[in-house]
Amino acid sequence: MRVLFQGAGAIGLAGAALFTDAHEVAVVSRSPGADGRAAFPRRVSIADPTDSGQVGSRHSSCAGGRGRADGRRASSSDGWSVTRVAATRRVTITDWIAAAADGIWDLIVLTTRPGDLDAEVVSAIRDISPAFIATTSQVEGDLERAQAVFPGTQAVIVGPAFLSERLDPGAPADCVRPADSRVGRGGRRAEPGHEVRFWAPAGAPRFLVAGPRGAVRSLVRGLGRLVLPVPMEAVLLPPTVFIPFVAELSIRDGDWAALKSHLDRPANAATEAVRSRLGVPVAVFGTAAHVVLAALERIVPIDVTNYAGRHFARHLGQTRDMLVGWAGSADSAHALQELITALDANGA
Repeated sequence: MRVLFQGAGAIGLAGAALFTDAHEVAVVSRSPGADGRAAFPRRVSIADPTDSGQVGSRHSSCAGGRGRADGRRASSSDGWSVTRVAATRRVTITDWIAAAADGIWDLIVLTTRPGDLDAEVVSAIRDISPAFIATTSQVEGDLERAQAVFPGTQAVIVGPAFLSERLDPGAPADCVRPADSRVGRGGRRAEPGHEVRFWAPAGAPRFLVAGPRGAVRSLVRGLGRLVLPVPMEAVLLPPTVFIPFVAELSIRDGDWAALKSHLDRPANAATEAVRSRLGVPVAVFGTAAHVVLAALERIVPIDVTNYAGRHFARHLGQTRDMLVGWAGSADSAHALQELITALDANGA
């Protein structure tokens, strides 16, 4: 299939990198440059979450200058401590005019909420007229908004099954380097939004996809094992459980240890959110959440204690919108309302 990812952020670039081996893919940015450009997202293969920021005498080098670290361990200043980078993929970044001139595109993946798209972007997507639109937003009603904005397409919702993050401007871009190293001759500094690294479980699908049965079946035939068809609840229910904890993490300024010490409020809010979605009471317990958080620290091969705070700080507005949606449809939502008030007081 020919697939466009709207938005040259972490999800768009990582998703495109994961699709490049099997499909023709490009990422659309509003300002890619006069002749277009490329990005080189890096897939983290092995990581040591216990070693983040521990530089000491260890160091890394780039093998051949192509963004691969050698076997020695390296620690980066922003929380991803890696021993090896599995692959670097070249991703084409284009603009809407060039994309429209480049022929027929089967699928456009929206990494911006449908209601937040600029009028020019909406017009460009309508001109391209893809067969399918996929929204990555899991906010209640955004699938219906996508279908309303693009009535001539079949809309689905996709849930990314990978972790991705933009490098901050000025961070080393060609390889993973110690926190105190300088970019030497031939090195590059990350540019905002276009230097991304990601982790995807080996052998797993890259997106969960839900929506109208016919559209989902067609996408599965076209994309193969890159997507996994699931019921709509399998995409929309998990956020009701984890987003309240994300909100609490943001209220605690990204402090993972502080979150683990204040689990009662987000657990009560998650219970209210699940009830608003399912219509039946299902308790979420803080003790169970503590076990899950501890398991994430051990299992996920990145330093989630640092990554989670940085990542979700970039999406406070969406976090708040999800809480508001659940609070508005719940019979009693005291904990959800308390989270919303605390987020607002914290500047969300």
